[in-house]
Amino acid sequence: MSSVEIHNNVVYGPEEEPIPAHLSFGQFLFDKFKKGGNKTALICAETGASMTYKTILQNSVNLATSLQKLGLKKDDVVALSSENRFEFIVASLGVFFCGGVLTTLNVTYSPGEISHLLKITRPKFIFTSPITAQNVHDCSEEFNFIQKLIIFGEYDVVPAIFYNDLIKTHVDIDGFTLVDVFGAQDTAAIMCSSGTTGLPKGVMLTHVNFLTLAAHMKYYLETSRKQKKHDVEIGLSLIPWFHAYGFLTNFSVMALYMEVVFLVRFDEVQYLETIEKFKINMTTIVPPLAVFLAKSPLVLKYNLSSLNEVWCGAAPLSSDIQNAISQRTGIDFIKQGYGLTEVTMACCVDLTRRVGSCGTPAPGMRIKVIDIQSGEQLGVGKEGELWIKSPLRMKGYAQDEAASNALFDSEGYVQTGDIGYYDKDGYFYIVDRLKELIKYKGFQVAPAELEALLLEMTGIADCGVVGLPDEVAGELPLAFVVLQPGATLTSESITEYITSKVSPAKRLRGGVIFVDEIPKNPSGKILRRELIKLLPTNTISKL
Repeated sequence: MSSVEIHNNVVYGPEEEPIPAHLSFGQFLFDKFKKGGNKTALICAETGASMTYKTILQNSVNLATSLQKLGLKKDDVVALSSENRFEFIVASLGVFFCGGVLTTLNVTYSPGEISHLLKITRPKFIFTSPITAQNVHDCSEEFNFIQKLIIFGEYDVVPAIFYNDLIKTHVDIDGFTLVDVFGAQDTAAIMCSSGTTGLPKGVMLTHVNFLTLAAHMKYYLETSRKQKKHDVEIGLSLIPWFHAYGFLTNFSVMALYMEVVFLVRFDEVQYLETIEKFKINMTTIVPPLAVFLAKSPLVLKYNLSSLNEVWCGAAPLSSDIQNAISQRTGIDFIKQGYGLTEVTMACCVDLTRRVGSCGTPAPGMRIKVIDIQSGEQLGVGKEGELWIKSPLRMKGYAQDEAASNALFDSEGYVQTGDIGYYDKDGYFYIVDRLKELIKYKGFQVAPAELEALLLEMTGIADCGVVGLPDEVAGELPLAFVVLQPGATLTSESITEYITSKVSPAKRLRGGVIFVDEIPKNPSGKILRRELIKLLPTNTISKL
């Protein structure tokens, strides 16, 4: 794109997109939903039920008023643990309207992970759906700062206030006033991101971060529409909304009055039927879903011709898979994006057609590539760590100032931990990760967390965890284990133990390999590259 420039080995995105002067993400969404009126906003693919912008806004205002009566004040944190459902959107808006801080919890988190996040986010209230209610209730018992549990649905799975009761009292929308915020500094949400130290970190994102991302999404879509001369009116949302990727893309497209059809879970037939039935124009995917589109014989039985915007993120997508999808389905081109929660997700999107590239920097963004050894700022075609400067930069990690400070350089660049390079036109290519995180189906898995759990097992002397490459999942967590003399542990007993301790993404699906020693450097750090050399080359996917 001609709007991208390179100066002194720094790649600059196009001019920054304007955002509303009031700098409130809640006010932005309130105004958009009010204008949306009786237009359909959300449709549940499973049930066919739908909600208009007007109904969502009314429920959100009713809820916000009830939350304030319960004692919710500006800057209070509210947690939300739920699968994709109508109440998720209303609860999020209600919290924003009160000037509260929203934090979302992955519904597959183990009790240990939930407790950790509750400890660092300190929510006053927790919204929960029935599928996570018991875990959330049990974990919340140990924290006296949690005052209320609010449950979706009609059954008292655990002692809690019913969400349905909180939205009953009708409040006049025209007479409702949102709590004022200082958007450049006030936190809108705390989204989860795994760090190399193990357990998830709480990434504090401001109202301005969210408003900027919404402006960028509008820019990407409008630019693409002009290039391709097509309309994008109906979107499919499958990525979980508790994930920053799903959360931000969903709210951003709703603000553009796109009708959003959502799925609660991935089912191959239902996914394809939904695209065909609703004539979906746009969807966001992750690499495992791209592999399904590229290889499953089922795909050829459905008409997917309505799709004209397919964006892939969360992990790099191979050019082979990219091309295969286009050839099999007729979908013109799968756009790759690159981002991280610490920079409010989208840093680059490929708006042209450069296979293998994740695109050019977002508006107002600067990216430089730094040599890992020398710290030198690198030029075209040279691989190094990507450093990013942008209005999308997070405020910091909740309860972890040291980790926040370590992430930023003196000029305000975020050190991403991702290895890549850019070409002469400013297009970026991600080739590796400096971070030791394993990417399983787009979820980040920290080896250090699994290693700590393994070392708790009687009979294990030492261990090292790496990612086993897998075409469908990206990587499968695999453990190299050194047994203590006389120990009789089996690979099955070890994998079963880990399965009992962690959420599904962190299971040792790659298996266990017994070794005599774990290679380490003089300071005791595991040399994972040496372990990777010991990985089997022919494996069966264990999804």
